[in-house]
Amino acid sequence: MINKKTVVIMAFCLLGQSLLGQEQMLEKKDSLEPTSSKRMKLELYFRGGFISDKHTQERLSSSHFQIDNARLNFQGDYNEDLSYRVRFRLNRPLSPTSQDNASVGLDYAYLSYRFGKQKRWEAMVGKQLSAMGSFEQDINPLYEYIFTDYLNGVYANVFLAGVQLTYKINDQHKIGVQLHNTLNESFSNHLSNNNFSTSDYTASKAPIGAYFLWNANLFKGKFKTKYTYNISQFAQGYYTHSLSLGNKFQSDPHTVYLDLVYSHMGADFGLTSSRLLSISDGLVEGNYTMRKNIVYKCAVSRYDYQIDDHWSATAKIGVELTGSRNIHNEQLRTNYIYFLAGQYAPFRTQDLRFYIAYVGNTIQYAKELAMDKEQLHRFAIGAYFTLPILKK
Repeated sequence: MINKKTVVIMAFCLLGQSLLGQEQMLEKKDSLEPTSSKRMKLELYFRGGFISDKHTQERLSSSHFQIDNARLNFQGDYNEDLSYRVRFRLNRPLSPTSQDNASVGLDYAYLSYRFGKQKRWEAMVGKQLSAMGSFEQDINPLYEYIFTDYLNGVYANVFLAGVQLTYKINDQHKIGVQLHNTLNESFSNHLSNNNFSTSDYTASKAPIGAYFLWNANLFKGKFKTKYTYNISQFAQGYYTHSLSLGNKFQSDPHTVYLDLVYSHMGADFGLTSSRLLSISDGLVEGNYTMRKNIVYKCAVSRYDYQIDDHWSATAKIGVELTGSRNIHNEQLRTNYIYFLAGQYAPFRTQDLRFYIAYVGNTIQYAKELAMDKEQLHRFAIGAYFTLPILKK
């Protein structure tokens, strides 16, 4: 016969097991241990070597060793719906910018969430890559030897804080919208940092912009497009309208892209044409004035040829025009960029490559400005490497 004492002990045991089971279930439910991550990787991007520059301005000519790219990249998928990415440039300052309060060296810091029945919707929030129609910006920065002014952030904000919402119509087409800060710096900081006066303009109360995008993946993935229209505001009452058409063709061993850009800037926050016109008017640094109705045009193309498993060759050429609709003409400055490079990858399973490259840059000015042509010849030899620090 079971006495009362035995019944009480059994009851306490059952209660303890029940509470322990509930606690373990709660711990399991709320756990954010790394084992719950579906995919995660931590990488170091590095490129460095020897460069020799010959410039028309003799003070800019030099030969030296240089680490020109070092970035720490951390990204992954927490589960099928949620992903993240953070990337820092290690050779950029960590001081915050005045508009988005992010570090100057911070490229990415975002969360991405996929939702809907077939996960066709995706929302992204944080500092991210702009949605401009460009395949130049898609290439790993280790693999580029010179960028257009557009992608250097002169005429567009490449890494920006904002939100993006896209919808994948099918495997061939995706549409979306991205809302973003026009620039990472505030109105007054941007102008003063570039020696411009803030007179004649008022800072926009909503210095933001919007990209409307359509991406296509056609002919079994061989031909891809990224087409976008952007509207943004920097100064109150003045809008910038930009159209970007990115086109890419890939059929092993050949890859080629062509990006086309046209931008009309109501207020020239790119400042290149404004600086030239200010100098032409005899203004001194600190009193340069931002100009109205500035036009920017760009065409850039790159060709990659994978010779075999180890050797590859790359060529790139681009032309950028900027000028004014009001003063002189729309071709105040013409910027040519070009390079030819050869790469050798000793290992099939590692992203280690040695390179030798010639890089050129020619800048010509309209005769009304009476400015001499600028020319850069660069010879570079070095290596770049993606070091997988952590991968799971």
